[in-house]
Amino acid sequence: MALNSCYSCLKFLVFTINFLLWLLGLGVVAVSLWLLFDEHLYLQTMSDQRTDYYLGTYIILAIGSLVTVMGFLGCCGAWKESPWMLGTFFAFLMIIFFGEVASGIMVYYQEANYETMIDKSVRNTVEHQYNSSNMAVLHTFDLLQEGLECCGVEGPRDWQKSVYNKHDFSSNTELGVGGRGAEFLVPTSCCRNPETQDCRNNINLKSNQVPNYLHIYKDGCADQLKAFLKDHLVYLLAAGMGIVLAEILGMLCSLCLCCALKRIDDLKA
Repeated sequence: MALNSCYSCLKFLVFTINFLLWLLGLGVVAVSLWLLFDEHLYLQTMSDQRTDYYLGTYIILAIGSLVTVMGFLGCCGAWKESPWMLGTFFAFLMIIFFGEVASGIMVYYQEANYETMIDKSVRNTVEHQYNSSNMAVLHTFDLLQEGLECCGVEGPRDWQKSVYNKHDFSSNTELGVGGRGAEFLVPTSCCRNPETQDCRNNINLKSNQVPNYLHIYKDGCADQLKAFLKDHLVYLLAAGMGIVLAEILGMLCSLCLCCALKRIDDLKA
């Protein structure tokens, strides 16, 4: 009686873990499809990083699909009491586990490259991509500046040398106006209160003028974006550790259930 109760609890535990993994896989697939097809996403619109972006997203999609299939196999294996399904589930889970460990090591040692990528991407957006002919970048970078309370790459002055201000990069001069007193605009999304008259009065700057930081954000978006990612890294690590622990528990439970099924078969024989 006690053996049957333990077996039933183990079977229920394996089914529940795999059902949660199946839901997790579906969620990862949904997020990766959103990353692929949402044309207003900021990272997707940066042409110099587009290849890496799509490659990484397809890898996430593949992992999500594998987790979905794996969760389905685990649920069916526990429900139908199928050793080969449970064994396949165990093998898939072990492959994913070692893949995650390898990915974590790679990300840890490539951290500096990601910070460089953020610097390059934000600078490229401010200098070249932010203009009225590219509304997706314009809209999403406005949201970024408003959300992170930042302006430009390192500060408001970065907007002076930009396509937004008709800067001629080939001759390193502004079109129409030159010299030390050259005027330039910063986007209204750099303002603390974009809808006010104070904003409109302070977005027109001169090259030798100190911006009014009571109305214009002082910090650059590159540093703010890196700080945001670092501040939220703990949540990402906690989620990753939770997934790893669930995978280890799933492997142990599926292995125990396989052994229990084999023992039951031996007793029947």
